[in-house]
Amino acid sequence: MRRLTTSRTLAAGLAAAAALVSLGAGPSGQAAEAATPSARPTRHLTSDSPITVVAKGLNSPRSMTWGPRGHLLVAEVGGAPETCRGTGYYTRCFGFTGSVADISSGKPVRIVEGLASNFNEEEVVGPNSIVYSNGALYALETGSPNSVPADLPAELQGPLKEQYGALLKIKNGQVSAVANPGAVDYAWTAQNEPDVPPHANPYALTANPRGGFYLVDASSNTLDSVDRHGNVKVLAEVPDTAEGTEAVPTCLDVGPDGAVYIGGITGHGSSPTAANIYRYAPKTGRMTVWQSGFSAINGCGFGANGDFYVTELDTTGFLPTGDPDGVVIQINHQDNSRTVLGEGKLFAPSGFLAGPDGSIYVANNTIMWPACTDAPACTTSSDVTASDGEIVKIG
Repeated sequence: MRRLTTSRTLAAGLAAAAALVSLGAGPSGQAAEAATPSARPTRHLTSDSPITVVAKGLNSPRSMTWGPRGHLLVAEVGGAPETCRGTGYYTRCFGFTGSVADISSGKPVRIVEGLASNFNEEEVVGPNSIVYSNGALYALETGSPNSVPADLPAELQGPLKEQYGALLKIKNGQVSAVANPGAVDYAWTAQNEPDVPPHANPYALTANPRGGFYLVDASSNTLDSVDRHGNVKVLAEVPDTAEGTEAVPTCLDVGPDGAVYIGGITGHGSSPTAANIYRYAPKTGRMTVWQSGFSAINGCGFGANGDFYVTELDTTGFLPTGDPDGVVIQINHQDNSRTVLGEGKLFAPSGFLAGPDGSIYVANNTIMWPACTDAPACTTSSDVTASDGEIVKIG
């Protein structure tokens, strides 16, 4: 695949991974098997829990996963892609600046590079979500093959269409598309939303304990499943908020009860309390609001002790009214009480990963801002500035 590279380090690690015990997160999803029921942490984090930077120099980081030998892997959606269309705020750029970095040493080591990326209005998106499951690394690409402009060079169109909206499998140094939820969701919106142009943006991924994956699409507002054979199915539509804005789902995790919990960043103009956590029951297909009153959710999941965590990109709603100063909210699994973590210390945080010791990890400084929003043209990668992305540990 064009410009796609993987390191021999990853190939060797993934080849051996099937024989290793999976390390990682909480009681579900990427749950840490190291945190067995007898050894599972019971402590709750507090508002003054320490925050430690574990790695810097990341290119717009998003999702995290525990890989082979307990290595901490991070999805980077990349810098500004090099081929652009449009001007000013409506600029869209396309390229292959996405990657996956191993930050176990405290410094990013790119083990996969050349993944498709897309600068669209406010941010760069690309391989937004990664999951390590059954001895392989999986990356979920945003977008849809249908969204690739027809006027792009032919040598760019083909590789972009292969990756946009795809679920990529990375194993033994090989990268392959095993499904394309973006294409399925695009077709679903064409059929179910005839009054608007078709659209899709697969955004977050988690493993299904029964095999395959669950994912949410932030554009079609759907919860999807991908089975072991790569078949994609739209399971449910995520309802609008009480304010009438779209949910725009951006994260999900499977709970100890087997239900799927989904968080949304909400549509433009939402208030600081519009965002919800939804609960989907696989047996009944019922989707309900489980928790409400959040702002701009851009990461969520269960911790090692069963608490649920919500990463808010910003505390003033979406879009942010100023600098996107966010927090993490811990929901106590015993009484549903809430604790705010990282207040005043996080800038545009995203993602969530539970540590086996009761700590949590989030990506920080994640957003790419256009430097020429008010300029007459914005057509080159030098017109876009990137934050110095980092991963922080709380607790």
